[in-house]
Amino acid sequence: MPAQPSTLTRRRFTLTAAAALAATRLPAQQPARTSVAAMERDAILAAATLALAAKPTQDLAAISPAVAALAAAFVLTKDEMYARAAQPHLAALGPPIASLAQPPTVLELLPAAELARASSFLVDALDLTAANVWFAGLSTWLTTAHEPVIARDTKDHRASAWLLLAAALSRSQRNEVLLDQCRARFRKPTLRNQIDELGHFPQEMATPTPFRNTLFNFDLLFGACQLLDSPFDPLWDYELPDGPGPRAVAAWLYPVLKDPRTWPGVADPEHFRDVPLRRPALLFAGRAYSRPEYVELFTSLPTVPYGPSALPPALAATFPIRQPLLWTSRAAHGL
Repeated sequence: MPAQPSTLTRRRFTLTAAAALAATRLPAQQPARTSVAAMERDAILAAATLALAAKPTQDLAAISPAVAALAAAFVLTKDEMYARAAQPHLAALGPPIASLAQPPTVLELLPAAELARASSFLVDALDLTAANVWFAGLSTWLTTAHEPVIARDTKDHRASAWLLLAAALSRSQRNEVLLDQCRARFRKPTLRNQIDELGHFPQEMATPTPFRNTLFNFDLLFGACQLLDSPFDPLWDYELPDGPGPRAVAAWLYPVLKDPRTWPGVADPEHFRDVPLRRPALLFAGRAYSRPEYVELFTSLPTVPYGPSALPPALAATFPIRQPLLWTSRAAHGL
Protein backbone atom coordinates (compact mmCIF):
# COMPACT_ATOMS: atom_id res chain seq x y z
CA MET A 1 0.00 0.00 0.00
CA PRO A 2 1.46 3.38 -0.94
CA ALA A 3 2.47 5.57 1.94
CA GLN A 4 0.01 8.30 2.88
CA PRO A 5 1.32 11.88 2.98
CA SER A 6 2.19 12.82 6.53
CA THR A 7 0.72 15.75 8.37
CA LEU A 8 4.19 17.29 8.40
CA THR A 9 4.47 16.97 4.62
CA ARG A 10 1.07 18.56 4.11
CA ARG A 11 1.95 21.33 6.52
CA ARG A 12 5.28 21.97 4.79
CA PHE A 13 3.46 22.20 1.45
CA THR A 14 0.92 24.62 2.93
CA LEU A 15 3.62 26.81 4.45
CA THR A 16 5.65 26.79 1.24
CA ALA A 17 2.62 27.78 -0.81
CA ALA A 18 1.74 30.51 1.66
CA ALA A 19 5.29 31.84 1.55
CA ALA A 20 5.22 31.92 -2.23
CA LEU A 21 1.93 33.79 -2.16
CA ALA A 22 3.21 36.26 0.41
CA ALA A 23 6.36 36.88 -1.61
CA THR A 24 4.28 38.12 -4.50
CA ARG A 25 2.48 40.58 -2.23
CA LEU A 26 5.37 41.94 -0.14
CA PRO A 27 6.45 45.55 -0.61
CA ALA A 28 9.35 45.92 -2.99
CA GLN A 29 12.76 45.58 -1.40
CA GLN A 30 14.79 44.86 -4.53
CA PRO A 31 15.67 47.47 -7.15
CA ALA A 32 13.48 45.63 -9.65
CA ARG A 33 10.50 46.10 -7.31
CA THR A 34 10.86 49.86 -6.91
CA SER A 35 7.52 51.51 -6.21
CA VAL A 36 5.68 52.17 -9.45
CA ALA A 37 3.81 54.98 -7.72
CA ALA A 38 7.09 56.71 -6.93
CA MET A 39 8.60 56.34 -10.39
CA GLU A 40 5.39 57.35 -12.18
CA ARG A 41 4.24 60.11 -9.82
CA ASP A 42 5.19 63.12 -11.94
CA ALA A 43 3.84 61.60 -15.16
CA ILE A 44 0.57 60.59 -13.47
CA LEU A 45 -0.09 64.02 -11.99
CA ALA A 46 0.80 65.78 -15.24
CA ALA A 47 -1.62 63.58 -17.22
CA ALA A 48 -4.34 63.96 -14.57
CA THR A 49 -4.07 67.75 -14.71
CA LEU A 50 -4.76 67.63 -18.44
CA ALA A 51 -7.55 65.09 -17.94
CA LEU A 52 -9.27 67.38 -15.42
CA ALA A 53 -9.56 69.99 -18.16
CA ALA A 54 -10.61 67.56 -20.90
CA LYS A 55 -14.21 67.67 -22.10
CA PRO A 56 -16.09 64.36 -22.23
CA THR A 57 -16.50 62.88 -25.70
CA GLN A 58 -17.97 59.65 -27.07
CA ASP A 59 -14.60 58.75 -28.55
CA LEU A 60 -13.28 55.70 -26.68
CA ALA A 61 -9.71 56.64 -27.62
CA ALA A 62 -10.18 59.85 -25.60
CA ILE A 63 -12.32 58.45 -22.77
CA SER A 64 -9.87 55.72 -21.82
CA PRO A 65 -6.71 57.80 -21.25
CA ALA A 66 -8.72 60.45 -19.40
CA VAL A 67 -10.31 57.98 -16.97
CA ALA A 68 -7.04 56.06 -16.59
CA ALA A 69 -5.10 59.23 -15.75
CA LEU A 70 -7.73 60.32 -13.23
CA ALA A 71 -7.95 56.87 -11.66
CA ALA A 72 -4.17 56.67 -11.35
CA ALA A 73 -4.08 60.10 -9.68
CA PHE A 74 -6.83 58.96 -7.32
CA VAL A 75 -4.83 55.84 -6.40
CA LEU A 76 -1.73 57.98 -5.91
CA THR A 77 -3.23 60.83 -3.88
CA LYS A 78 -6.53 59.44 -2.51
CA ASP A 79 -8.07 62.77 -3.54
CA GLU A 80 -11.67 62.07 -4.60
CA MET A 81 -11.59 65.11 -6.87
CA TYR A 82 -9.89 62.91 -9.44
CA ALA A 83 -12.42 60.10 -9.07
CA ARG A 84 -15.40 62.45 -9.42
CA ALA A 85 -13.90 63.97 -12.55
CA ALA A 86 -13.95 60.52 -14.21
CA GLN A 87 -17.75 60.23 -13.95
CA PRO A 88 -18.72 62.38 -16.97
CA HIS A 89 -16.19 60.57 -19.14
CA LEU A 90 -17.65 57.20 -18.18
CA ALA A 91 -21.14 58.55 -18.84
CA ALA A 92 -20.07 59.31 -22.43
CA LEU A 93 -19.51 55.64 -23.28
CA GLY A 94 -22.68 55.58 -25.36
CA PRO A 95 -24.86 52.64 -26.46
CA PRO A 96 -23.82 49.00 -26.01
CA ILE A 97 -21.48 47.70 -28.70
CA ALA A 98 -23.83 44.91 -29.76
CA SER A 99 -26.58 47.43 -30.55
CA LEU A 100 -24.51 49.26 -33.15
CA ALA A 101 -25.20 48.57 -36.81
CA GLN A 102 -21.46 48.29 -37.44
CA PRO A 103 -19.60 47.47 -34.20
CA PRO A 104 -15.94 48.54 -34.11
CA THR A 105 -13.14 46.01 -34.48
CA VAL A 106 -11.26 44.51 -31.54
CA LEU A 107 -8.34 46.86 -32.21
CA GLU A 108 -10.64 49.87 -32.21
CA LEU A 109 -12.13 48.73 -28.91
CA LEU A 110 -8.76 47.99 -27.32
CA PRO A 111 -8.75 51.23 -25.23
CA ALA A 112 -11.58 49.64 -23.23
CA ALA A 113 -8.99 47.33 -21.64
CA GLU A 114 -7.34 50.08 -19.62
CA LEU A 115 -10.72 51.74 -19.12
CA ALA A 116 -12.03 48.56 -17.47
CA ARG A 117 -8.88 48.32 -15.38
CA ALA A 118 -9.22 51.96 -14.28
CA SER A 119 -12.86 51.51 -13.30
CA SER A 120 -11.85 48.81 -10.82
CA PHE A 121 -10.20 51.51 -8.70
CA LEU A 122 -13.31 53.69 -8.71
CA VAL A 123 -15.92 51.22 -7.44
CA ASP A 124 -16.17 52.82 -3.99
CA ALA A 125 -16.09 56.40 -5.26
CA LEU A 126 -18.56 56.40 -8.17
CA ASP A 127 -21.78 54.80 -9.31
CA LEU A 128 -20.51 52.45 -12.01
CA THR A 129 -23.82 50.72 -12.75
CA ALA A 130 -24.13 52.06 -16.30
CA ALA A 131 -20.44 51.52 -17.06
CA ASN A 132 -20.61 47.94 -15.81
CA VAL A 133 -23.58 47.25 -18.09
CA TRP A 134 -21.51 48.58 -20.97
CA PHE A 135 -18.52 46.44 -19.99
CA ALA A 136 -20.71 43.34 -19.62
CA GLY A 137 -22.18 43.90 -23.07
CA LEU A 138 -18.72 44.33 -24.54
CA SER A 139 -17.56 41.11 -22.88
CA THR A 140 -20.51 39.20 -24.35
CA TRP A 141 -19.85 40.65 -27.80
CA LEU A 142 -16.15 39.84 -27.51
CA THR A 143 -16.79 36.17 -26.84
CA THR A 144 -19.75 35.51 -29.14
CA ALA A 145 -19.74 37.82 -32.18
CA HIS A 146 -18.15 36.74 -35.44
CA GLU A 147 -15.56 39.52 -35.87
CA PRO A 148 -13.92 39.30 -32.42
CA VAL A 149 -13.86 35.50 -32.49
CA ILE A 150 -12.04 35.66 -35.84
CA ALA A 151 -9.55 38.11 -34.31
CA ARG A 152 -9.09 35.85 -31.29
CA ASP A 153 -8.04 32.95 -33.52
CA THR A 154 -5.45 34.82 -35.60
CA LYS A 155 -1.72 34.35 -35.04
CA ASP A 156 -0.72 37.98 -34.60
CA HIS A 157 -1.34 41.07 -32.48
CA ARG A 158 -5.09 40.90 -33.10
CA ALA A 159 -5.24 37.75 -30.99
CA SER A 160 -3.12 39.45 -28.32
CA ALA A 161 -5.45 42.46 -28.36
CA TRP A 162 -8.42 40.13 -27.86
CA LEU A 163 -6.62 38.48 -24.95
CA LEU A 164 -5.75 41.75 -23.21
CA LEU A 165 -9.28 43.09 -23.65
CA ALA A 166 -10.90 39.84 -22.48
CA ALA A 167 -8.57 39.62 -19.47
CA ALA A 168 -9.25 43.21 -18.39
CA LEU A 169 -13.02 42.86 -18.79
CA SER A 170 -13.20 39.51 -17.03
CA ARG A 171 -11.06 40.82 -14.15
CA SER A 172 -13.24 43.91 -13.69
CA GLN A 173 -16.45 41.88 -13.98
CA ARG A 174 -15.22 39.01 -11.76
CA ASN A 175 -15.83 36.57 -14.60
CA GLU A 176 -13.74 33.66 -13.34
CA VAL A 177 -14.77 31.38 -16.20
CA LEU A 178 -13.47 33.81 -18.82
CA LEU A 179 -10.34 34.48 -16.76
CA ASP A 180 -9.52 30.77 -16.76
CA GLN A 181 -10.20 30.59 -20.49
CA CYS A 182 -7.80 33.50 -21.03
CA ARG A 183 -5.09 31.78 -19.00
CA ALA A 184 -5.48 28.66 -21.08
CA ARG A 185 -5.35 30.66 -24.31
CA PHE A 186 -2.23 32.48 -23.15
CA ARG A 187 -0.38 29.19 -22.83
CA LYS A 188 -1.78 27.67 -25.97
CA PRO A 189 -2.41 28.70 -28.68
CA THR A 190 -1.17 32.27 -28.09
CA LEU A 191 2.45 31.57 -27.15
CA ARG A 192 2.73 28.72 -29.65
CA ASN A 193 1.34 30.83 -32.48
CA GLN A 194 3.32 33.99 -31.80
CA ILE A 195 6.75 33.28 -30.31
CA ASP A 196 9.55 31.45 -32.09
CA GLU A 197 12.48 29.64 -30.49
CA LEU A 198 14.46 32.90 -30.22
CA GLY A 199 11.69 34.81 -28.47
CA HIS A 200 10.81 36.77 -31.62
CA PHE A 201 7.34 37.57 -32.96
CA PRO A 202 7.73 36.34 -36.57
CA GLN A 203 4.21 37.38 -37.58
CA GLU A 204 4.85 40.97 -36.48
CA MET A 205 8.31 41.10 -38.05
CA ALA A 206 6.73 40.27 -41.41
CA THR A 207 4.36 43.27 -41.36
CA PRO A 208 4.97 46.64 -43.07
CA THR A 209 5.75 48.19 -39.64
CA PRO A 210 7.62 45.37 -37.89
CA PHE A 211 9.24 47.38 -35.09
CA ARG A 212 6.05 49.17 -34.11
CA ASN A 213 3.98 45.99 -34.20
CA THR A 214 6.56 43.98 -32.27
CA LEU A 215 6.55 46.47 -29.40
CA PHE A 216 2.76 46.71 -29.60
CA ASN A 217 2.51 42.95 -29.21
CA PHE A 218 5.05 43.06 -26.39
CA ASP A 219 2.76 45.35 -24.38
CA LEU A 220 -0.37 43.38 -25.28
CA LEU A 221 0.94 39.98 -24.22
CA PHE A 222 2.75 41.17 -21.13
CA GLY A 223 -0.21 43.29 -20.06
CA ALA A 224 -2.41 40.21 -20.33
CA CYS A 225 0.14 38.19 -18.36
CA GLN A 226 0.21 40.86 -15.67
CA LEU A 227 -3.55 40.50 -15.18
CA LEU A 228 -3.78 36.73 -15.55
CA ASP A 229 -0.77 35.51 -13.58
CA SER A 230 -1.49 34.21 -10.09
CA PRO A 231 0.44 32.24 -7.46
CA PHE A 232 -1.81 29.26 -8.14
CA ASP A 233 -1.66 29.59 -11.92
CA PRO A 234 1.72 31.16 -12.74
CA LEU A 235 2.28 32.43 -16.26
CA TRP A 236 5.42 34.55 -16.13
CA ASP A 237 7.71 31.52 -15.99
CA TYR A 238 5.67 29.37 -18.34
CA GLU A 239 7.58 28.01 -21.32
CA LEU A 240 6.58 25.78 -24.18
CA PRO A 241 8.30 22.37 -24.38
CA ASP A 242 10.81 23.68 -26.93
CA GLY A 243 11.70 26.73 -24.87
CA PRO A 244 10.01 30.00 -25.91
CA GLY A 245 7.99 31.98 -23.40
CA PRO A 246 7.61 35.51 -22.04
CA ARG A 247 11.07 35.49 -20.47
CA ALA A 248 12.69 34.88 -23.88
CA VAL A 249 10.75 37.77 -25.42
CA ALA A 250 11.87 40.20 -22.72
CA ALA A 251 15.50 39.05 -22.98
CA TRP A 252 15.43 39.66 -26.74
CA LEU A 253 13.72 43.06 -26.66
CA TYR A 254 15.64 44.60 -23.76
CA PRO A 255 18.79 45.39 -25.79
CA VAL A 256 16.65 46.48 -28.74
CA LEU A 257 14.79 48.99 -26.59
CA LYS A 258 18.09 50.13 -25.11
CA ASP A 259 19.50 50.74 -28.58
CA PRO A 260 17.03 50.52 -31.50
CA ARG A 261 19.99 50.37 -33.88
CA THR A 262 20.33 46.72 -32.83
CA TRP A 263 16.87 45.92 -34.22
CA PRO A 264 17.47 42.87 -36.47
CA GLY A 265 14.51 43.42 -38.78
CA VAL A 266 13.57 45.94 -41.43
CA ALA A 267 13.12 49.48 -40.13
CA ASP A 268 9.59 50.90 -40.16
CA PRO A 269 9.14 53.39 -43.01
CA GLU A 270 7.78 56.01 -40.59
CA HIS A 271 8.31 56.93 -36.92
CA PHE A 272 11.03 54.31 -36.41
CA ARG A 273 12.94 56.51 -33.95
CA ASP A 274 9.74 57.67 -32.26
CA VAL A 275 8.41 54.23 -31.40
CA PRO A 276 10.06 52.98 -28.18
CA LEU A 277 8.93 55.50 -25.52
CA ARG A 278 8.07 53.82 -22.19
CA ARG A 279 6.89 50.26 -22.78
CA PRO A 280 4.92 49.02 -19.75
CA ALA A 281 5.84 45.44 -20.74
CA LEU A 282 9.45 46.24 -19.88
CA LEU A 283 8.40 47.33 -16.38
CA PHE A 284 6.20 44.26 -15.90
CA ALA A 285 9.01 41.94 -17.00
CA GLY A 286 11.54 43.67 -14.78
CA ARG A 287 9.35 43.17 -11.75
CA ALA A 288 8.36 39.61 -12.64
CA TYR A 289 11.91 38.44 -13.33
CA SER A 290 13.75 40.60 -10.78
CA ARG A 291 15.70 42.36 -13.53
CA PRO A 292 16.42 45.90 -12.30
CA GLU A 293 18.03 46.81 -15.62
CA TYR A 294 14.65 46.39 -17.31
CA VAL A 295 13.05 48.76 -14.82
CA GLU A 296 15.89 51.25 -15.10
CA LEU A 297 15.54 51.29 -18.88
CA PHE A 298 11.78 51.77 -18.55
CA THR A 299 12.26 54.83 -16.35
CA SER A 300 14.90 56.27 -18.69
CA LEU A 301 12.63 56.23 -21.75
CA PRO A 302 10.34 59.20 -22.50
CA THR A 303 6.80 58.93 -21.16
CA VAL A 304 3.91 58.53 -23.57
CA PRO A 305 2.33 62.01 -23.88
CA TYR A 306 -1.25 62.41 -22.75
CA GLY A 307 -4.12 62.88 -25.15
CA PRO A 308 -5.33 61.27 -28.39
CA SER A 309 -3.69 63.98 -30.51
CA ALA A 310 -0.35 63.93 -28.68
CA LEU A 311 0.99 61.19 -30.98
CA PRO A 312 0.32 60.39 -34.63
CA PRO A 313 -2.80 58.16 -34.69
CA ALA A 314 -0.85 55.18 -36.01
CA LEU A 315 1.47 55.34 -33.01
CA ALA A 316 -1.15 56.27 -30.40
CA ALA A 317 -3.10 53.10 -31.18
CA THR A 318 -0.08 50.95 -30.28
CA PHE A 319 0.11 52.07 -26.64
CA PRO A 320 -2.75 50.15 -25.01
CA ILE A 321 -1.42 50.76 -21.49
CA ARG A 322 -0.81 54.36 -20.44
CA GLN A 323 -0.95 54.03 -16.63
CA PRO A 324 1.12 51.05 -15.44
CA LEU A 325 0.29 51.89 -11.81
CA LEU A 326 -3.23 50.59 -12.46
CA TRP A 327 -1.82 47.28 -13.74
CA THR A 328 0.69 46.72 -10.94
CA SER A 329 -1.65 47.62 -8.04
CA ARG A 330 -4.49 45.63 -6.57
CA ALA A 331 -7.78 47.46 -6.86
CA ALA A 332 -10.60 47.63 -4.33
CA HIS A 333 -12.19 44.34 -3.26
CA GLY A 334 -9.39 42.31 -4.82
CA LEU A 335 -10.13 43.36 -8.40
